[in-house]
Amino acid sequence: MQKKNILQKGSIDYSILIVTLILIAYGIIMVFSASYYMAQSSKDYDYDGLALFKKQLFGAAIGLVAMIFFAFFDYKKLFKLRYIALAVAGVFLIAVLVPGVGVNLNGSSRWIRVLGISIQPAEIAKIALIIFIASSVYLNRKRMDTLRHGVLPPLLALFPICILLYFQPNYSAIIVLCALTFIMIFVGGVKGWHLAAIGAIGVVGILVLMLQEGYRVARVTSFMDPWQNPTGDGYQVIQSLYGIGSGGLFGQGIGNGTQKLSWLPYGESDFIFSIIAEELGLVGAVLLLALFIFLIYRGIKVAATAPDLFGTMLATGIITLIGLQVVVNVGVVTASLPPTGVSLPFISYGSSSLVIFMSMIGILLNISKQGRRIMMANTARQKT
Repeated sequence: MQKKNILQKGSIDYSILIVTLILIAYGIIMVFSASYYMAQSSKDYDYDGLALFKKQLFGAAIGLVAMIFFAFFDYKKLFKLRYIALAVAGVFLIAVLVPGVGVNLNGSSRWIRVLGISIQPAEIAKIALIIFIASSVYLNRKRMDTLRHGVLPPLLALFPICILLYFQPNYSAIIVLCALTFIMIFVGGVKGWHLAAIGAIGVVGILVLMLQEGYRVARVTSFMDPWQNPTGDGYQVIQSLYGIGSGGLFGQGIGNGTQKLSWLPYGESDFIFSIIAEELGLVGAVLLLALFIFLIYRGIKVAATAPDLFGTMLATGIITLIGLQVVVNVGVVTASLPPTGVSLPFISYGSSSLVIFMSMIGILLNISKQGRRIMMANTARQKT
């Protein structure tokens, strides 16, 4: 009876929950500040300055429900849903390409509307791929050093997703998913030379994709020296740097930034970190990065103390994805990486991304809860 009570104990990692809620609140405030002028001036949003703020708030509400659900949903059940998750992601990715279903914006068809809500299938594909790779590593844990069992299953799941993303096109999502897969199978125990071969193929693939279109080459050259074409390919990065530089130590104050006044495109989404640096200064930007670092640190702890390998790989995939998107987004905004359309988790405008990332945090909380139960049971057993 005492042993049963011990196993029923254990709580979620409240530090992860608290820092996530802080990040979400941080993001909602900055989406309001970054989007108000643009939305108020746009016919697309019926000249409603609060349009994007309300959508982000709605996304946060749905995300909160999803996070609570997954915090109490046994993550082990996701193992049986791995094929269903991939199938759902595939259906949504295909739907995007269907004329009249996919929403085309700036030459890319990356969204679909369901019941009046915009959904970005690439976000669904991210969590589906994490679940599948975690399941594959768990199933083949004793055979991860073989090409057939260690490498092929993740790649067979990755390639169809990348092909569908290519036709959207959504190259930034392809890069993130390829990097995510590489890191997860590395943690899972794939042989070094297998990883080297995959890495080499990936680099060649990226180069081929880049050379197919002149504008992709221009992005790389503008990244190396954006002032070569300050009104063309280098414009967005230059305006981003202007915003960061004008923020100083403490910033100009929330709402007082000027780059969002039609100077910096996508200031509410991909380049929101520049708005944060301008309005909250170095202190606000460093505080935000410190929150992400703490979240990643706690996520690594959850992965290390998970009850089983499946939980370890799930937590690894979730934290890897968050870390990748933070690094890529901040790198692009600060002209440290070539421009790509990768959002800043919990912060950038986008309901789909927010809901998916909050769902991932719910899964992470459930893994932490079950991991703590095992630790408490082991501690009690040692004392007796």
